[in-house]
Parts: sequence; structure tokens; C-alpha cells
Amino acid sequence: MKFNNLLRYAVRVLTSYTGEFPLQSWLKTFFRENPQMGSRDRKQVSEMAYCYFRLGHSLKNISKEDRIITGLFLCNDEKEQILEHLRPVWHEQMEVPLDGKLEIVQAAFPEFDPLEIFPWKNLLSAGIDHRSYCISFLEKPRLFIRVRPGHDLSVKAKLLKNNIEYLDADPDSILPFKPYSFAGGTKLDDIFLMNREAVVQDLGSQSTALFMKPDEKVEKEAWDCCAGGGGKSILLADLFPGCRLTVSDIRESILKNLSARFKEAGIETSRLFKADLTDQNDLPRQSYNFIVADLPCTGSGTWSRNPEALYFFNPDSISNYRQRQEKILSNITGRLTAGGTLVYITCSAFADENERVATFATSSGVLKLENQEMITGYGKAADSMFVSRFVKVK
Repeated sequence: MKFNNLLRYAVRVLTSYTGEFPLQSWLKTFFRENPQMGSRDRKQVSEMAYCYFRLGHSLKNISKEDRIITGLFLCNDEKEQILEHLRPVWHEQMEVPLDGKLEIVQAAFPEFDPLEIFPWKNLLSAGIDHRSYCISFLEKPRLFIRVRPGHDLSVKAKLLKNNIEYLDADPDSILPFKPYSFAGGTKLDDIFLMNREAVVQDLGSQSTALFMKPDEKVEKEAWDCCAGGGGKSILLADLFPGCRLTVSDIRESILKNLSARFKEAGIETSRLFKADLTDQNDLPRQSYNFIVADLPCTGSGTWSRNPEALYFFNPDSISNYRQRQEKILSNITGRLTAGGTLVYITCSAFADENERVATFATSSGVLKLENQEMITGYGKAADSMFVSRFVKVK
């Protein structure tokens, strides 16, 4: 009876939720309005909803109940008590490898095609394997941290002391700072000084450091123009000790959070200001020899963290993002000094926001493309990022 009730609650969630707000925040309101549910039940209903959305655009014609159960089966590798009651045959096969599970689902639902999870193969950036990308949505993303300079030994010692399970996310030491990964939901705030000793930053985002580190030693006037959570601002400060760092974002609330985060990190900024970068009147007057532009995008490279965005996505919105990205790049290029570096970043998987915007950036002859890469997160339970590095030639 209990598990049938949980299933009904999950169906209620999926019937009411329209994708207008992030699922995580919407669920908080739903649970507040249904206080009879205990914490364990809330966690189970949340899991059922997220697994439902992880199926993306596949199996949209089956019942919500069947789709929830299918999501739970494909997205977990340990036995689920709820499946033992709702689908006992599948429960006994939970530890079967994913390819075997896909065959089991296809036997139950012949119309199931994993390639329909993310159906826009023709829109993907070069370098993304469509099948691998689709399958990645069935894998729960991991939590990543980046250890800040000088804190490698202390962070590792604290993780060991507190018996926190972790993986070395860069065993070949390619990245300039050590990344560790953890199971999603791992609590780290009380383990070490967050932002001072380490920062929460996805592996894909950390990998953009390879496009920022210069060969030459040049004093930096750096501008992180769309700072968001501030992870790349802190990365810039760690890559270029002593650089004069300017930070901006269009959202006032973000700037307030950034101010507090920088204080925790021990970072001083030259300037922190609000700006709509599509408006030239909002641009700073000074120029910079290093600009990081992690611009607003569809976020499609991060949808394994919020799979509801995949489910409700309308590809018609891509052109709006692209136009905004091109407008911002055109504006901020005027604030880059001759010979200066501009690093363009998105967390998108779509070519229209990635390679085609990079091509646009070079079309005037002002910027020259030095290198670019689609950083794929699948197979690592991480986000996918696109990054291009340009130099201003005139």
C-alpha cells in the first residue's frame, strides 16, 4: 500500500509540474503543501520524478506509472525496494549492466529507442557521440570539487579523516589543480573550508582552465563578464595570482552572493558591477587583456543535473540564445586590448551556440581563433562544455 501511495504522489507531481520553475525548487513547495509526507517519502518521490525526466523524449506515450518504474530501473544499479513491490521481475535484474537493462525495457516496450532520449542529433556540436550522450542522461551526475592552491594535503587528509568516499577525477594530472569527485548529495560543507580550501566546480568547468593558462608571463587585467556562480572568477584568481580582476553579471542577487563567496575565498576584485552586456551603455570604460565570456545558453550540457529541462525543451529557443551570444561577443570584443585573449565558453551541446558562434566571432577579422574543444562529460558523470580561445589581432 505504501509504495502504491508513493507512486500516486509521484504521478501527482508529474501531472502538476509544467517546467516553468526548476524541479528542485518546485518540489519544495509541493512538499510544503503536503506535510503528511516524511523525509524518506519526499526523497523517494523526488527520485521517482527525476528518473521519469531522465528518459527525456523516449517512451512519452506510455503511462506515467510505467515511465516512472522504467526510469527507476534504468537509472539505478542497486536494488530498489519500491521496484520489489511494483515490478519484482525488474527488481531482480537491477544489477544487470545498462546495455542488458536497455534490452529488458525494449522487450517490455518495443517502441523504446534510447536515441530518442535526446532526439536532436543533427543539432549537436562536432565531437559529441549521440548515443553516448543519450545514455549519459540515465547516469546520475557526480559532485566535483577543485582543490585550491596550497591545500592539496589538507583537503585529502580531511576527506580521509571523515571517511568520505571520493575519486581522483584527474589521475593523469592534466589539469592545473586537483579535482575530486563524489556521489551526488555528498555533504562537504562541514569537512573543510569551502571556497577557501576547495570550490565546488564541475569537471567540465575545471577543464576550461587549459584554455586560460598562458605560456607567457603577462600581468593580467582580467574580466569575467558573465560570472554566474563565480567558479571561473576564482579559477582566474588561482591561475593568475595578483591579477586585477573585474567581475560582472546581469543579476543583482548573483553579485551579492559573489561578494560573500569571494570574501570566503580570500579574493579581492578590482570591481564588481551589474551589466546587461547586450547594451553598450552598460559596458565598462576600461579595457582588459584577458576576458572570460561564459555566456547564457540553453544549458544543454548540464541537463543530466536538471533533466526536466531536457523534457520540456523547445529547440526553437536556440536561435534566441545564439543571437544574444553574438551580440555580447561583438560588444565585449571592443573592451579587449590588441593582442589580448578572449575565452568563450558555453555549457551547451548545440553547434549553433558553439562552433557557429565561434565562426561568427572571427568573421570581422578582429579576433583570431587559436583553439577550441567540445569538452564531453559523458562517461565521467560530468557536464559537457564548449570552449574557444581567441586572440585580438587588431
